Amino acid sequence: MKQEEIVNIVNKVYPLINKDYTNTNPKVELHDNIYKRLNSISAMDEEDSYAEYDWSNNTIYIYTDHLNSEEDIIRSLIHECVHSTQSHEIYEAYYECDLDYETHPYEIEAEYEEEKWLKYKIKE
Repeated sequence: MKQEEIVNIVNKVYPLINKDYTNTNPKVELHDNIYKRLNSISAMDEEDSYAEYDWSNNTIYIYTDHLNSEEDIIRSLIHECVHSTQSHEIYEAYYECDLDYETHPYEIEAEYEEEKWLKYKIKE
């Protein structure tokens, strides 16, 4: 997708998602990918990220290289808005208990909420 398309979708749907999912009003930043944002080199075994929430500065990073549809954008925003309402300390503690992404309760909750993405689909 073109950057302009992504920006238009984010501008239309994010205020609605933010209203429904957060009280922290995270800002949203767009980057090509996580590696460019962090000025690092990608690892071959790393999975591509669509988005991430940063608790330290209350920011959702959307990685545009991997977004192929309006659905991808909306799901990513919902997922990260859910994380913005969760405790960072508990989030990290779950990983310290040897849970992985698939079994982490906070990830399960965020993925469950993603299924409501059609509520935010832009009407044509």
